[in-house]
Amino acid sequence: MTLSEKEKWVFDLKMGSYKAFEALYSEYFDLLYGYIFGMVRSHTQSKEIVQDTFIKVWLHRSKINTELSYKAWLFKIAKNQLLNEIKKNFSDPVFEDYLVHCENNDLAVQADIEFDLELFRIALVKAKQKLSPRQTQVFEMCKEEGLSATEVAQKLNITEDSVYNYLSQSLALLRKEMKELSFMFFIVFMLL
Repeated sequence: MTLSEKEKWVFDLKMGSYKAFEALYSEYFDLLYGYIFGMVRSHTQSKEIVQDTFIKVWLHRSKINTELSYKAWLFKIAKNQLLNEIKKNFSDPVFEDYLVHCENNDLAVQADIEFDLELFRIALVKAKQKLSPRQTQVFEMCKEEGLSATEVAQKLNITEDSVYNYLSQSLALLRKEMKELSFMFFIVFMLL
């Protein structure tokens, strides 16, 4: 089996090729930028998150699993960068002022909830126990591993419609189970 050009770039990047890194950067920058911009609506912040993502890719290139989707891995890193940025903003005095402004103007949506990722992780693990095995599998593949519905459908030998149905059911049940953390749930799983 011959490797596609992108697969070769990924393999070469893992081996330390800066030329392969540049090729993958050029290939995925716009796509990743559009994904992040769709959530943050800030050109500056989007560019910073994408740049930080590619810095992490370079620093952790030796950990790339060439058997898995590079795109999914890249987008997972970007998602984590975005979450780190959101977490950082929650402790920023300017953001706190914004939340006070929202609260005073009835614009706040559960903004008083502390963004505690460990609490969120524990609640998620507990809530996932209410899912069926297939719902859990689809949820984890789509939302935690960053695989597309097409990739999940192929791996599980089910239709894309089934993937969307399982994912929709999972999100609805998890949202219900995690209602106290609904703001964080929305940020982590609905926006991303």
